[in-house]
Amino acid sequence: MCSSTFLNLDKEKKDRIIEAALNEFSKQDFGDASITNIVKKAGISRGSFYQYFGNKENIYKYLVHYLYVHHRNDLLHLLIENSGDLYQSMMQFFDAYIDEVVHSKYFSFYKNTFLYVNHHLVGQEGIFSLSHQNRNREEEQLQFIDVINIENLKTDSSKEVLEYIYFIVNTIHHMIIDGFVNDLSVEEIKGKSFRAVDWFYHGIEK
Repeated sequence: MCSSTFLNLDKEKKDRIIEAALNEFSKQDFGDASITNIVKKAGISRGSFYQYFGNKENIYKYLVHYLYVHHRNDLLHLLIENSGDLYQSMMQFFDAYIDEVVHSKYFSFYKNTFLYVNHHLVGQEGIFSLSHQNRNREEEQLQFIDVINIENLKTDSSKEVLEYIYFIVNTIHHMIIDGFVNDLSVEEIKGKSFRAVDWFYHGIEK
């Protein structure tokens, strides 16, 4: 996805490259996005770009992961604030998440990712794939398990709790995609998403 050389850059330079790439992919779809524009806006050489990422797909995958980490940390903080209450945290998280996706200056990047390159999210190697595991991913999952209160859940299996989060996150993404395709309002997307969280958590049976 990216080289250790990029990871070891100072924060200001990394942020400048990330901002340039997000802006480019927000203005153009993946096929039309230009490495030339990215390096020009970031103030780096083309050689440095290839040293950091190797190709255009790798920087795109890095950006998807970069935003995922940002949102993942938001959910983790909510779980801590809510004493591990999964339902309350999920409702608050998706309320803010949908607002950010729809109103973000990177809206086009989110939209293109959801609609056209969704395999970076949910494919076998996607960041939400349960089969895509590495040491960092396992450590991230343990962070969630450590803060979620499972006393009122129907399981004591950490794997099943992670599966629940996986299913609901992917369901909400489909709600957002449906909103993009059918030109739904933010309120309509939220309404469908909150209903999905409620059904997943409490069930649909009376």
